[in-house]
Amino acid sequence: MRNITFRLPADLVRQARILAARRDLSLNALVREALEDLVKGGDRCRNAGERLLRKTETGLYEISPGFWNRASLYD
Repeated sequence: MRNITFRLPADLVRQARILAARRDLSLNALVREALEDLVKGGDRCRNAGERLLRKTETGLYEISPGFWNRASLYD
């Protein structure tokens, strides 16, 4: 593991320590988990966006043209 130094506002550090204590974690573990979630979450969002864009090429749903017509919608 590598060590990194951050300069953060005192109030933010105080709130983070309280949150870490509530979760029974060290401040280091809390920050590590938050960064891991952020990094993994970015990949999930990007992958979901790419899947959605692929769907725009083929359409979200396949509907048979003979399955319904305008008149049957208003019966």
